[in-house]
Amino acid sequence: MKQILGFILFSSFVLASSIKWQHNFQEAYDLALQEKKPLFVFIERVDPPCRWCNKMKTTTLQDPKIIQFINQHFIAVRLDRDTSSYPGNLFPKYVPTIYVIQRKKVIKRIIGYWSKKDFWSDLEDIKRTLHLK
Repeated sequence: MKQILGFILFSSFVLASSIKWQHNFQEAYDLALQEKKPLFVFIERVDPPCRWCNKMKTTTLQDPKIIQFINQHFIAVRLDRDTSSYPGNLFPKYVPTIYVIQRKKVIKRIIGYWSKKDFWSDLEDIKRTLHLK
């Protein structure tokens, strides 16, 4: 019984501590306008799987501090480079690529895998640029 309760509590923690991803660009964009938040667009390659995309998702984007910051300040959308619909000006040459978009303007483009420390530095730059709290 203790193992089951532990698993349920652990599962709840994991679910509560993950980025709240959208999976449709237009719906995420509309929500961002409605909530007056910038978009955080993570574009990956799903098939064949991208090693660096997976590393970014399973290390850097699993950091609790980064998760909290993204969920608080952005509408996050995760897209497959090859099958998802998104504006043509966002088509990345390399994956993973992250775009931070406010209204229709790209504020920042981050290409490739970044460690937690280096990625947090990018988030701090974005925070200053967008005057986030």
